[in-house]
Amino acid sequence: MRLRPWIILSLAIVLAAAVAGCGAKKDAQTTLADSTAFATNPTEQGQGDLAPQGQVPPPEPVPTPEPAAEKPKKSPAAAPKAKATAPTPAPNPGITVPAGTALVITVSTPISSETAQVGDTWTGVVKNNVVVGEKTVIPSGSTVSGTVSAVKSAAKGDRALLDLAIGSMTVEGAGYTANATTTAIEAGSTRARNLGAIAGGAGAGALIGGAVGGKKGALIGGLLGGAGAGGAVAKSKGYQVVLKEGTELTFSTSNAVNIKR
Repeated sequence: MRLRPWIILSLAIVLAAAVAGCGAKKDAQTTLADSTAFATNPTEQGQGDLAPQGQVPPPEPVPTPEPAAEKPKKSPAAAPKAKATAPTPAPNPGITVPAGTALVITVSTPISSETAQVGDTWTGVVKNNVVVGEKTVIPSGSTVSGTVSAVKSAAKGDRALLDLAIGSMTVEGAGYTANATTTAIEAGSTRARNLGAIAGGAGAGALIGGAVGGKKGALIGGLLGGAGAGGAVAKSKGYQVVLKEGTELTFSTSNAVNIKR
């Protein structure tokens, strides 16, 4: 008996479906078996199949070494410039006033042998310029300071004595140690009379009165003023040496003195 084509087609379709169902069932069983095996013995995926988990920090930059700084080249040192300096003034050696030089001094302090004591001070002024080698070294007007080096007051029937010395001088504002002496003045001597320093006669009596001062000086002056009559001097203390202000005395330097000029 001959089957119809549509029946054959239907059978073919049913058969194909059955075959397909069996294959699907077999595939399902295989898949289930594979899943069970993976659960009990998992395998690690290759690195190519790994998916990144979270954000991966970027690699730290490698510091680039800085080039070494070049050392500055030293330029040749320039020769130091010579500083302009002012010329050094030549030392001032000064001018030496030799020992034995005469000094004419005007006494500025009244001095009497009756009241003076050794060591008392007095002052004076240089009267004349002191010249060394045509150069004025100590000009007039320079001042000196001295002391009474010896004194003897008059005693009855005796004559007094007065001696002075210079210890220092001032020249144009600068002080110097200068030792100078003079001859002692003795009452009644020619020198004392020339100086007007002798206390004999009316003039000398008045001088003592002015130098000593007071009633005592006037009394001495009166007694000596009348010494020429009636032997008054013999009855008094004797002749005194009195140097009034302005008396000129000549001194001689005892040592050399270097004066800065």
